[in-house]
Amino acid sequence: MILIVLGTQDSPFPRILKECEIAAEKLGLTEEIIAQIGTTKYESTRISLKAYYERTEFLRLIEQARVVITHGGAGTIYQCLHSGKKIIVMPRNAEFGEHNDNHQFELTEVLARDGYVLRADTSLVASLSEIDNFTPKPYVTQNDILEVVEQFIEGI
Repeated sequence: MILIVLGTQDSPFPRILKECEIAAEKLGLTEEIIAQIGTTKYESTRISLKAYYERTEFLRLIEQARVVITHGGAGTIYQCLHSGKKIIVMPRNAEFGEHNDNHQFELTEVLARDGYVLRADTSLVASLSEIDNFTPKPYVTQNDILEVVEQFIEGI
């Protein structure tokens, strides 16, 4: 399953949904595509659309997804990184009225450069073609390290 996440930004972001439909058709994808679209208005017969999911359902969808395609929101990206997901990020573009500035490009640039995500600025075809061969850099936080140490101590 492919999960698309548009976040909670008030500005619409139909471009990412349209690009996903184009990529799915060009690549002959047959798997289910589910999208959390927030305030974006969009109609699709290919993508299952819902404005928002309850948190536990949202986290379950992330865990079940083969790949997550998301806007460049830090919260969504870091939740997916923490879950060990393969992530394609298409940052919202201020030029298209998708956000008030282009800070999502800056975040995505760093995460893509460091090997955590694949970045797709205009099209999803290339990124979705590469995703199966992409091995994201593992995301480790201080809390993850502490949990491993605690488990080790408990096992002694």
